[in-house]
Amino acid sequence: MDGPAAAGKTTTCLALANTFGLRYLESGRTYRIIAFEALRREIPVDDTREITGLCDELLMESRTESLLTAERYASDKLRETPVNVAVSAVAKIAEVRQRVTGLIRLWAKTQAQCVVEGRDIGTAVFPAARVKFYLTASPEVRAMRRVRQERADSYENVLADVIRRDEADMNRAASPLVAAEDAIRIDTTRLTIDQVTSRMASACRNQGLEIIRQCE
Repeated sequence: MDGPAAAGKTTTCLALANTFGLRYLESGRTYRIIAFEALRREIPVDDTREITGLCDELLMESRTESLLTAERYASDKLRETPVNVAVSAVAKIAEVRQRVTGLIRLWAKTQAQCVVEGRDIGTAVFPAARVKFYLTASPEVRAMRRVRQERADSYENVLADVIRRDEADMNRAASPLVAAEDAIRIDTTRLTIDQVTSRMASACRNQGLEIIRQCE
């Protein structure tokens, strides 16, 4: 699943994964970890060589795909405003995206089936995925959702950040945010989580996926 910030990807992906008994992965978490560490170590996030070196160091430390799901990084810390700003610069570095893409594919190989969320999953990471979704919503609605979820900034500032992030994600040279040609597009602006999840589950069943078990 791909789509811009606060379109509802994480919530619906988790619901979909639970419905079909699948493992779920938020690929953007890795980029946030790299951005978080860059800020903590005072490394300029637009320094391609330094950030790529940091990425390699973090991957070496993790040894396996565990960096994707590293529990030592609290989710609230990874979503603070400085990280929200820095992650765009980190994510546009082609060398970093290549490494993270390899990590995601390594993780996915260990799963019979899985749900993966990101910005370029259906276009660059898994172009042959069986089912692809692209979720979107108006910037105003996405900003309001983020304010309700994080309660850390004003609506005006969050809206400006949402628009800035869209611009950065959609116009970067390496794997820009765009809907795959065969993705099922869902505008969540006026839909509830249950309505979105129901549409997604129906699409998955139409592709032959059946409920396996409820995730623990």
